[in-house]
Amino acid sequence: MEPITLRLPTDLLEELDTESEEAGFSSRSEYVRHLLFNRPDLSQLATTDGSTATPETERVEELDQTVDELTERIELLTQRVTDLEGETASSDGDSSSSSPSSPVSSTPETPSTDGESPTGERSDGDAHSADSDTDLAEFESWLESDGPQSANARTVLLDAARILDEQGPLGASELRQQLFDQHPEAYDSAEALWASTVERLYDELPGFDRPEYGQYTFNRGDL
Repeated sequence: MEPITLRLPTDLLEELDTESEEAGFSSRSEYVRHLLFNRPDLSQLATTDGSTATPETERVEELDQTVDELTERIELLTQRVTDLEGETASSDGDSSSSSPSSPVSSTPETPSTDGESPTGERSDGDAHSADSDTDLAEFESWLESDGPQSANARTVLLDAARILDEQGPLGASELRQQLFDQHPEAYDSAEALWASTVERLYDELPGFDRPEYGQYTFNRGDL
């Protein structure tokens, strides 16, 4: 073998001495020759170490892309939920969204004395009207104590009793329209008025009856 001379820093020489002793070599020169003889393996190891970084980098990039996709999907879902909430709110027929009109006073007026006969007695028509007002006053008292909390709903139900008492049996559509015509500002539609009052509370209302499907009556005698 041809001898060569290497000039190395002191620190590096000390590291070589330590490594050669730990590896079991008898001298520094033998350890250096070992390193030189095995340099192809070291070169391949360095190349392999460098190549392993590529899959890791690709994996990180894939994860970043997945996170971006998930973030985008979450944003889309959040927007969809917001849209659905808006659609639900716009289709809600709650009467609280409108400006309800002042409840119509349902206090029966004092019967006029104009209908008295020359003898001072009331005619049959006036007597019937007085009895009707008395019965409706009882129904109004029931509404105040046991009826719905909404003043608009109580007023509508009282008017429904008055209409049925005066006109006799009425179909649901006709009664619904008459009630809505009297309270157009209290509810968004005739259907909303009907669903919130007569249709929902029919079974609980004293005096109300449905002799056949789709027809309603009011019997003062049941109060």
